[in-house]
Amino acid sequence: MDRLTFQISERVDYLQHTISPYIESSTRFARNALSYVTNQSNLAFSNLLEPRDGGIPFHTWISWQWSWFVGNCRSCINSFQQSLAVHYSDLGHSFENVVIIVQQKCSQLQTVLSYQIVQKLLSAVDQSHIYFLLSGVTIGFIIGIQIKQNVKPLTHMRALVCNSYAGAPESIAMIDDMVAPSSCGTEDVLVQVKATSIDPMDIKITFGYGRVIRNHYHHYHKPHGKMLLFPFVLGRECSGRIVEIGSKVQHLDVGDEVYAAVPYYACGTASECALIPAQWVAKKPRKLSYEAAASLPYSASVVWNALVHQASFNELTTPGKRVLIHSVDNPVGCIAAQLVKAWGGHVTATVSSRGMITAQQLGIDDLILHDGQHVDFDTLLSSCSKFDLVLNTVGSILHDSCRSFCCDGGLVVSTVASPPASDKYGLIYGSLYSVWLRIRLTFLKDSICGSTVISKSILDEISNLVNKGQLQPVIERVFEIDQAEQAGQYAAKGDHIGKIIIRFRNRPLNRMEGLA
Repeated sequence: MDRLTFQISERVDYLQHTISPYIESSTRFARNALSYVTNQSNLAFSNLLEPRDGGIPFHTWISWQWSWFVGNCRSCINSFQQSLAVHYSDLGHSFENVVIIVQQKCSQLQTVLSYQIVQKLLSAVDQSHIYFLLSGVTIGFIIGIQIKQNVKPLTHMRALVCNSYAGAPESIAMIDDMVAPSSCGTEDVLVQVKATSIDPMDIKITFGYGRVIRNHYHHYHKPHGKMLLFPFVLGRECSGRIVEIGSKVQHLDVGDEVYAAVPYYACGTASECALIPAQWVAKKPRKLSYEAAASLPYSASVVWNALVHQASFNELTTPGKRVLIHSVDNPVGCIAAQLVKAWGGHVTATVSSRGMITAQQLGIDDLILHDGQHVDFDTLLSSCSKFDLVLNTVGSILHDSCRSFCCDGGLVVSTVASPPASDKYGLIYGSLYSVWLRIRLTFLKDSICGSTVISKSILDEISNLVNKGQLQPVIERVFEIDQAEQAGQYAAKGDHIGKIIIRFRNRPLNRMEGLA
C-alpha cells in the first residue's frame, strides 16, 4: 500500500510540476490569440468599410501581408515542432477548439458582409492558415515569457555527501547546496534520481577507501564542472528517469526509466540528479518500483563478477554444483543465493537468527544457523559434503576456513573488495603510481584495474532475471530524503540484511528552475 501511495503521489507531483503549468499557459495563450485575431479582423473590416482615395489596393496589400505571415509561421512551426511535441502536447487540443471557433466566426462574417474583396479574403482562409496564425502567436508569446522570466539553470541540488575521511556516521551529511552537474558529456546521461541506496562500500569510502584513485579520476572527470576534494556525493546505485543524454548515446533516450551502478572511485548517485557514463546505465526492470530497482545494480554486479567472471558459473555450468554462501546476512549473499538457485545449483548458507526468515523466503536448500559470536564453523559444517564453490561475503578473516570446505578442484571466491594498494603507497611509490594512473586515465578513461566490472550487459542480464521472477530485491528499510542522515547512521551499524534505500521526492528538473 505504501508503494502504491508513493507511485500515485509521484504521478500527481509530476503532473503538477510539468503538465498543469503548460495546460494553463496553453489556455491563456489560446485566449489571447483568439482575442488578437478578433481585434485584427474587426480593424481590417472597419478599414474596408471606409472609402479609400488611392494607393495600393487593399486586396493586394492583404495578399502581401498574408504571404509574409504564412511564410514566417511555417518557418516557426518547423523550428519548434519537436519542442511542441515534447512539452506542449496538450496545446494541440486547445488549438483545435480555437480553430473551430474562428472558422465559425469567419462563416458568420461571410454571411453578413457583402463586399467582394472581403468574401475573397475569407474564402482563402482555411484551417491550416488559422493553425499557422495561432501557432506563430503562441510560440512568440512563449519565447517572450521565457526571456522575461530570466530563467536560470539548476546550479545546486540536495545530496548525501562525504565531507571528510573521518568515517561514518560523522563524515556523512545531507546538504542542499551541492554543485549540480554543469553539462552532459557526449557519452553520459543525466538521471533524475528517484531512489538510491547506501551500500557497505559507501561506509568504507567514508574511511578513505580508494581515495588516491578517486582523486585522480575526479581530476579527469569533473561531474560538477570543477575538481571537488570534499564534499563528494555518496551512493553506488540508483534508479530514476533520464532528463538529458549525450550525443553519442544510442541505447537510451530522454524519459527512459533506468537504474545504474557506479564503481567506488566514481562520483556517487545519492543526489537529486546524477551525471553517469552511459555504459553504467540500463533500463530498469519493468516489474520493479524505483525503490526496489535502486537496491540491485551495484550488489548484483558484485555477485555477477564473483560467480560469472571468477568462478565461471552460469546457467549452463551451475546445475548440480554445490555452493556454500558464507553468509547470507547481507545484500550480496541474498542475491548470490538467488542466482545460484535460478541456475540450478544446490545452495547451503550460513545465517544468523536475525536473517533466518529472509533466508527461508529465498528458498535456500540448507541453512546453517549460528549466533554470530565465537562461531566454530568447522564444527557446524563438518557434517556437510564438500562444496564446488565457497562464496565468502564476510571478509578475509574467513578465507582460510573456507578453503577447507572445498572439494578437489573447488574454488573460494570473495565478494569483499580488498583496499587498493595505492592507499598505502608512500611518497616514491605513490608518485610513480600517480604518473601511471594519469596515463591510463588519459587513454583509457573509464578503466580502473581491481574494481568491480559494471556494464550495461550485466545490468540487462539482471533485469531479465527479475522480469522472469528468478531474482527479487531484499530491502531492509526505506528512508525519505529528509531522513538521509539517519539512513547513513543506520547503515554505519552494519547489521542490516537488505538494502537501505533513500527515496527522493524531486523538484522539477528540466534544467530550468522557475519555468511556469
